[in-house]
Amino acid sequence: MVYEITLIGSRCGPFVPALGLLATKQVDVESPIHRYYSLNEGLTAFEKAQTKGVLKVLLEMN
Repeated sequence: MVYEITLIGSRCGPFVPALGLLATKQVDVESPIHRYYSLNEGLTAFEKAQTKGVLKVLLEMN
């Protein structure tokens, strides 16, 4: 038996220009965030993420 893991990622365009836009704050990354949750609120966060109109919820791992 062989244990194999396949990880597939994606991206939408070149990173260098995107990082430049982020560094100069030309891209709004805050407004899509609906709420921050602590890690122990993870299940609640996943439930909220399924709500219509909610774009992003973030887990804080402090």
